[in-house]
Amino acid sequence: MGRTQQTACISDGGRTRRQVAAFEAYDSSFYAHYFPAQRTSTEILLPSFGVAKTVNPLEDNVEYWLSMNLNSCFDGPGIRLNDVGLDLVLTLDVSGSMGDRFEGEPGKTKLQIAQQSLLTLLKQLSPNDSLGIVLFNGTPRVLHPMEKFSSIDQEKLKEEILSLRAGGGTEISKAVQCATELNDQGNGREKRSRRIFFLTDMEVSHNDGREFLKHIQENAEKKQIWSTVVGVGLDLGTEVIQTVSRTIGCNYSNVRNARTFDQLMKTQFPYTVTPVGFHIQLNLVGDRYRLGQGYGSPEVYQYEQPIQQRQSIELVTEFALAMNEQNEVRGGYLLFQIIDQNKNSNTHEPLKMKTSWKTLQGSTESNEQEIQFSEQINSYTHAGIRKALLLVRYTKFVKRYLIVRRASATPDIMEEYQTMRRQFPRLVKYFQEEMILLNDRSLYEEEYRHLIDIAQKDDLPLDQNLLPNQTLALFNDSAIESAHSTTDHPNRCCICLTNDSSMILSPCAHQCLCKDCAQQPLSKCPLCREEITSITEQFQHL
Repeated sequence: MGRTQQTACISDGGRTRRQVAAFEAYDSSFYAHYFPAQRTSTEILLPSFGVAKTVNPLEDNVEYWLSMNLNSCFDGPGIRLNDVGLDLVLTLDVSGSMGDRFEGEPGKTKLQIAQQSLLTLLKQLSPNDSLGIVLFNGTPRVLHPMEKFSSIDQEKLKEEILSLRAGGGTEISKAVQCATELNDQGNGREKRSRRIFFLTDMEVSHNDGREFLKHIQENAEKKQIWSTVVGVGLDLGTEVIQTVSRTIGCNYSNVRNARTFDQLMKTQFPYTVTPVGFHIQLNLVGDRYRLGQGYGSPEVYQYEQPIQQRQSIELVTEFALAMNEQNEVRGGYLLFQIIDQNKNSNTHEPLKMKTSWKTLQGSTESNEQEIQFSEQINSYTHAGIRKALLLVRYTKFVKRYLIVRRASATPDIMEEYQTMRRQFPRLVKYFQEEMILLNDRSLYEEEYRHLIDIAQKDDLPLDQNLLPNQTLALFNDSAIESAHSTTDHPNRCCICLTNDSSMILSPCAHQCLCKDCAQQPLSKCPLCREEITSITEQFQHL
C-alpha cells in the first residue's frame, strides 16, 4: 500500500502531541517483511488470494483467514519498462520548529535531515522528469521554478538547498496552494504523473492543518495532482494519516533517520509515485462468509469495538511495489479473518471474491475468483498467508501484553496478566516453529528477538531450545541448507544432491528425496518439517 509506520495524535492547544495508534504495529510489521507476489507483464492490476484454516495456538479454536495482494506490471523491474514521466514539486518546511533537534540522529536538526532527504529525492529523478521546489514557513516562496530535470544545474541547486536556515511561523495551507500553481506549469502531457512531495514536521495549527488536507483532496479529485506527505522528526498524526490514506493517489511516510530514508527512497521512490488503481473494492459473493478484522492497512483495520462483519471493503489507492530477486514484495499485503455464518455445516463452500477498481483513465475493471478451504486443519494456500498470520498473532499478543503489564493492578488486570504470562512460552514456541518452517531469518532478527528480550526481562520461563543460540542452530540444519541449495536442480534429492528425487512424502506431498536417502530414519520432511506419515515412490513413465 505504499505506506510506512503510522501514528496517531491528540489535539493539544492547537498543536499536536502524538501517541501510538491502534493499527500501527500491524501495518508496519507487514511492511518490514517480504511476501510472495504474482508476476504479470500485462495487467495494470491483478488481485491474488490465499486462504488458511488453522488452530489458534493460544486459544485452541479453528480460524479461517483470507489474504489478498494486488499485483501490477509496474511492480519490480516493470516500473522501468512502463515509465510515464513525472512532474514533481518538492515542498520543504523551513519554519522555526524545523530548527529543533532531530531525535533520530543526535547533533542534527530536523531541517538538516530534511535537506539530506530532499537531496536523496533529487537523485531518484529521471532526465525527462520535471522538477520545481517550494519553501515555506509563514509565507511560501519558489526556490526553483518548474523545469526539465536534465536542464537543471544540480550542483548549484544542491548549494542552495544546503544553505537554507529554519525560522518563522508555519502556514502549510499557503504552501500547498503555491506548490499547486507551480505544478500546473509542468510538462502538461496528459499521461504524465503529477505529484507534490511535502517534507514537514507538521507542527501546524489545527485550522491550518485542516485547510492543508482539504487542498490535498481537491488537488487529487479535480486536478489529478497527487501528494506524498513525509513526516520529519515527528510521526504524522491520525487525521493526516487517515485523510491522506483515503485520498486517491496520495500516500505518506515518516523519516526516522537519514540513512533509513535514503535507503527507502533508493529502493521505493518510483513505486511511491506510481498509483496503479483507485477505489479497489473487494466483495464476498454469497451469504455464507463475511470479513472480520483486517490487517495490513488502516483502511481495513477496525479500531472500534465490537468488530463488524463486512461483506466488502474498499482501498482508495494501490501503488506499484518494489520486488527483490525472489519476486517478493514489501507492503501491499492484506489479511482478513473470515467469519463462517454456517459453522455447523460439514462441508465448505468455495469462497467467491469479486474485485473491481477504477483505472487511472477512469474506467472500471473487475476480476472474479473463487478459492476452496481445505478440509484439513493447519492448511495454507501458500507461505505468504502463513507468514502474515504469524505476524498478526505475534503483534496482537505482544501489544496487549505490554498494555496489561503497564496497567493499574486491578483484579481483572492481574488475572489477565497471569494468563498471558502462562501463554507467553507457547507463543514463543509457535513463533519459532513457524519461523523455521518458513526458513525466514528476517523474522528472527526483529520479532523473535523481541519475544526473547521480553521473556528475559520479565523472568518468563522458556525451554532451552527456544533460546537464541539453539534457534539459530535450527536455521543451519544441513537438510534445510541442502534443500535451498537445489534451486538450480529442482529434481535433485535435497540430501545427497546427486540422485533424482523420486519419493513423495505424506501428508505434505513434497517430492524431495531419492530412494536411497528415503531409507534414512527421517521423522520430518526436510523442506517443511511436517511429520512424515508415509513415503511412496513416484514411478516415471517412459
